[in-house]
Amino acid sequence: MKNKSTKLDIGCGKNKREGFIGIDIDPNSDADIIASALNLPFKDNSVDEIYSSHLVEHFSPKETEKFFAEIYRVLKKNSRAFLKIDTDWTKKRLLQKDPTHKHRYSVREIKKILRQFNFSQSKVKRKIYLINFHLRNKIFVELVK
Repeated sequence: MKNKSTKLDIGCGKNKREGFIGIDIDPNSDADIIASALNLPFKDNSVDEIYSSHLVEHFSPKETEKFFAEIYRVLKKNSRAFLKIDTDWTKKRLLQKDPTHKHRYSVREIKKILRQFNFSQSKVKRKIYLINFHLRNKIFVELVK
């Protein structure tokens, strides 16, 4: 019998992905586990997949380093993490959108942070796309341990 894979939706808020364990610090979220993304309650090398959307912009650069360290710590070898980071058009607009946003990241900053870790693959791309007649400006990150 095959073991069920462990998939985490970190910072799930009210939109937890189906088939994933929701992790969020907010007790009013749809999370299965209330915990900080900076101190994940999982053993080293125990997670098969990580998804996180619109979380990194809530962290300072030092906290973002800690977050990526936690991702690296809990992921199994050859497992993947997928992240979407809101970068918006300007720092002012990003910070006005949500008072809990702390930093507007660039692709260059994310790549610099990721160089500290030994991911076997890391892709960081900025994408501009249209949703409901509104242009979106996001950074997409795909990591393989």
